[in-house]
Amino acid sequence: MSKVFGAKVKSVLSADTLVLTPLNGSSNQERLLSLAYLQAPRLASNEKYAFESRELLRTLLVGKEIKFWVIYKNQSEREFGDVSTPIFSSLIEYVLEKGAAKLRDNLNIFDDEDLLKLKQIESKAQAKDVGLWNPKLRSIQMATELSSRDIEKSQSSPINAIIEKVISGDRLLIRFLLSDSKQAVLPILLAGIRCPRSSSPDQEGEPFGEEAKNYVEGRLLAKSIKISIVGESSSGALVGNVIHPAGNIAEKLLEEGLAEVSDWQSSIIGSSGMSSLRKLEKVAKNSHKNLWKSTASDSKQVSSTDSSIETGKTYNATVARVLSSDTMTLRLKNDSEITVQLASLRAPRQSDIDFAAFVPAAREFVRSKLIGKQIKFTVESFRPKTEQYDERAMVTILSNEGQNFSEFIVSNGYASVIKGFKKGEDRPAYWDELIECENQAIKSKKGIYGKIPEAERTVDISENASRSKPYLFSFQNRSKIPGIVEHISSANRFRISLPKEGLRLMLVLGGLSSTGSKDDSISKQALEFANKRAYQRDVHLDIYNVDKIGGFIGNLYLPGSNTPFQVSLLQNGFAECHEYSLSQTKFGSQMLEAEREAKSKKLGLWKNYDPLAEAEKVPELTKNLSNLKIDKKYLDVTVTEILEGGLVAFQILDEAQKKLTPFMLNFHSQSASFSPLLKAPKSGDIVAAKYSDNGKYYRARVLSHTSSPASYKVQHIDFGTTESLPLSSLRSLPSQFSTQAYPGQVHIAQLSLIKLPPKQPTDYETNAIYLLEDLALDKTLVVAQTHANPAPGVEMDVELYDPEVIATDPSWNINKELVKQGMAIVKKVNLTAYEKLLDTERKELLDLESQAKRAREGCWEYGDIEGDESLI
Repeated sequence: MSKVFGAKVKSVLSADTLVLTPLNGSSNQERLLSLAYLQAPRLASNEKYAFESRELLRTLLVGKEIKFWVIYKNQSEREFGDVSTPIFSSLIEYVLEKGAAKLRDNLNIFDDEDLLKLKQIESKAQAKDVGLWNPKLRSIQMATELSSRDIEKSQSSPINAIIEKVISGDRLLIRFLLSDSKQAVLPILLAGIRCPRSSSPDQEGEPFGEEAKNYVEGRLLAKSIKISIVGESSSGALVGNVIHPAGNIAEKLLEEGLAEVSDWQSSIIGSSGMSSLRKLEKVAKNSHKNLWKSTASDSKQVSSTDSSIETGKTYNATVARVLSSDTMTLRLKNDSEITVQLASLRAPRQSDIDFAAFVPAAREFVRSKLIGKQIKFTVESFRPKTEQYDERAMVTILSNEGQNFSEFIVSNGYASVIKGFKKGEDRPAYWDELIECENQAIKSKKGIYGKIPEAERTVDISENASRSKPYLFSFQNRSKIPGIVEHISSANRFRISLPKEGLRLMLVLGGLSSTGSKDDSISKQALEFANKRAYQRDVHLDIYNVDKIGGFIGNLYLPGSNTPFQVSLLQNGFAECHEYSLSQTKFGSQMLEAEREAKSKKLGLWKNYDPLAEAEKVPELTKNLSNLKIDKKYLDVTVTEILEGGLVAFQILDEAQKKLTPFMLNFHSQSASFSPLLKAPKSGDIVAAKYSDNGKYYRARVLSHTSSPASYKVQHIDFGTTESLPLSSLRSLPSQFSTQAYPGQVHIAQLSLIKLPPKQPTDYETNAIYLLEDLALDKTLVVAQTHANPAPGVEMDVELYDPEVIATDPSWNINKELVKQGMAIVKKVNLTAYEKLLDTERKELLDLESQAKRAREGCWEYGDIEGDESLI
């Protein structure tokens, strides 16, 4: 007798062919054994009774231990033999008895007793119409696909099926048993996971691909299961859950580290199912199983810029600034700020052709919901610093009630969900919920998935005084005008948009006199105070005037407050009252009381306030200048106007200036009798010009003329103010008021060695003029004249000194302050001979400019703007 072997039945291909594996070997060590002398119906060609005969052996033998022996081999070394188990001694006889196969036609039966015995068994089965001998047998109908009804029904009533083949760990060939007479053999993908690719004859597999395949084969091949179809891939492959009494094979693969979660299936499986799969994947990662052997363990990451921030921890914060719908700046409890990005979200960007038009709407949506709110945030990870980007904390933001703002933003269509992750890279635990929110937004055509919004058209009505004045009357007749704070250049200057009206304006807080930069730390504190309370907030305005360069003067009200913001600034010592401006606001008494309160508490500007010393202080404007030891001409002046380009108009405080007040009283008393001009004036002519702000006449020089519309640009020769007037506002100047009788009292100067920054592409010049106004306008200063008549229309180059500042630092001047704050650029080319002589002063300015560049102050906030030498 032939040698007997032990084995385990791995699968049954037909009623005459078994796939065997060693009892103690791996499942991929296969041995094919065909039953000697038999021929069974073939499944591949869907022969009658092929399925039933194969099922007889599959249900009986798969997974069982058997004994077998080889009886003979054919020319191709294929083995033919027999099998025994405790329930039968010969599988050949068992199969013939059940009518599952028949004897081959080419056998020489009469010369062999064993074959005669087999023939007798076959004849008995044939006589009883058993199995394939049944004359009423019908072929099974094979479908090429599942109907939509089958798929839908499977979700509530899973389909009975058999696993015919394991193609790879996550891809199976399934025989669907649709009915007694209808079947389909189709491949499916295991729902929720992806396994490494297994090897094929023409392609090497991925690491752990074979292990995943063997794992599934050893547990499910040729087993009866149930299938629930949940969807299909982009290529049309069915995706399903395999239901087996021993458990979910997809979960088992994840537990063993032989599969990873398949992100693209999130939308068809749902967040709940994906969440449980991700938990299993994470356990395998932390255990470094198979695929995750080289993956680092979950360990705390700490910010390189703030060691108190680390992954996995939750912090309380306030939303201080919204940069885009996925990026914002948070203010922590210790008052420090951190810029964060919502994990796994991508806001629409200007570089996205399809979504660029949605950038303002997306940012505004998030701003309206989050700015100023108290929130909790959890750090998921840190995006490392690169050449292009700073380190960035990737976070989850929750309201105090637990609402996830990422889900809220995505569900409204104002951000998309990032789907491309590196291998092993973790997603936030709620990533699948985000996918569901995104799908809902797409279906509802919300946000970026809806109609493209029209481009925003916003008019800047503070560009200059002539543009702002036409709007003043309308604003004066309204109260509590709604707006949004876009930018705060100083504690009393706010750029505000009025979205409903498509306007943007600069609001100058009424009743205040700017602190300038006498104490730079106070100015910074004041700006920080204003940013904390007002930046990007919804506010209300009252407007009652405009300034000389187009800024609107009025009150600012923060949300929920009926008291103007000026009161808060004054209470904290971040501003001081301006006596004349107080008369224009109904809150004058409240502002004065707030200032007195700050003085009594010695806050901010008043930290060194001494009432007695203030009363005894006698101004000596130039006494500290003797220590400068430089050969310059010093003049006591009052600055009356700041002109375009940063030119300064001032009156010299001498004997002639003292005569100006009686001169103007006499001038105004006779101005009603001044004669109209007999002919159009020429440039340079001195005339009487009606000042549009108060309707009074002043002496003025004609600078230029435009014909459409007809107007004359004039400059008041005693005060420096410029404006454009119609011919009807000009009068002849009587000889007793001519410049021969009394010279013009204003002098025009330019700041020595510096120029203001440009208007394009970003308007830094206007902010520089605002700063210069804060530092100099309406103040009594000391002028150091460095050169006379440097340019047409300019009498001198000057350095401006504030007596209060030089009391402590005689060398500090306003020119330096402008450069320090990035609001002036030091001249570097085309220097005149006299400018080259000011070498020491120029070096000091250049040092200050370098510091401003490094600190990204003012016009240097986005880098160097000196590419065009015409600017400097």
